[in-house]
Amino acid sequence: MQDKVPSNNRVLKAFQACKDGLVRSIMKMSVEPQDVDDILQETFIRVLHSNEQQAIKSPKGYLFVVSRNLVLKKLMQQSKEIHTELDDALLESDGENVVEKELFQKRKFERFTNVLNSLPEKNRRAILLRKLYCLSHKEIAKKMNVSVSSVEKYIATGLRQCKQSLYTQGYDVESNTNEKQQHQSSEERTK
Repeated sequence: MQDKVPSNNRVLKAFQACKDGLVRSIMKMSVEPQDVDDILQETFIRVLHSNEQQAIKSPKGYLFVVSRNLVLKKLMQQSKEIHTELDDALLESDGENVVEKELFQKRKFERFTNVLNSLPEKNRRAILLRKLYCLSHKEIAKKMNVSVSSVEKYIATGLRQCKQSLYTQGYDVESNTNEKQQHQSSEERTK
């Protein structure tokens, strides 16, 4: 026990001698000024504890190593907390976006259904058989007792009317620039 007391005195003397250097070293590592005293205290306690386990040959060097490791540990912990907060915020905002997107899609579908129901019977039936029952144009033509080209025309004109109606209600339903150009040129012809 007597060996540890002089050894602990060496650690205390080393700490007192390099305290200002430790503070500068800690501050260079982007530590908040209010955290410096806590890190110094923790450094001193850990070095004393390690010295009790086994005598430290170079207490000054060990003090700097322990303080640096404590700072790095603190910075990593802060980084994890920041990432956790960001992840939580992103999840919350994604959750809100999902709800908003679902509501938007539900309204869009309701409006599409209303527009679809307002179409002439042949257009509506051809679209429903194609989109809802996944029948081929040939199967629809047979069911409706019309030609395949008539089915194609019913579907194309019906969908175009649906898209135009949804577009005028503020929904972006144009899937490519060719359709937009066709839509614009048909509007120009009707003027």
